[in-house]
Amino acid sequence: MRATLFGGEAPMRRGQALLELALALSFLLFVLAGIADYGRALIVSVTLANAAREGAHYVARNPNDLAGARQLVRQEAANAGITLNDSDITIVLPSPPQPGQPVTVQVRTQVPTIMARFLGLNFLTVGAKATAPLLAAQ
Repeated sequence: MRATLFGGEAPMRRGQALLELALALSFLLFVLAGIADYGRALIVSVTLANAAREGAHYVARNPNDLAGARQLVRQEAANAGITLNDSDITIVLPSPPQPGQPVTVQVRTQVPTIMARFLGLNFLTVGAKATAPLLAAQ
């Protein structure tokens, strides 16, 4: 039997439409939260890549100043609102250092999540690595 103009099944159909809308909006909210998590992780990844690159180029020119390189990496990340500790930055120099050998700076940090918390992940670990040829020996 079809819905009639007065009474009948019309109120039930409105309730069904409201329920379908609530389910669809819930799903869309989860998708948007996932996109926000991905976007934040991507921004942090690009920032860390830039910071690691700056650190690698600094170490390539100043292999005796690792503290200065760490400070430069922290400053580059801080410009984008990311706080790094010394333990988040790894610098690898060749032993013995010779001009032309690679120096590597690796940076890692944890990014808080929105959607991944429902999957049990409060943080995503994001990292970047940069290599530059050593220009000066120690």
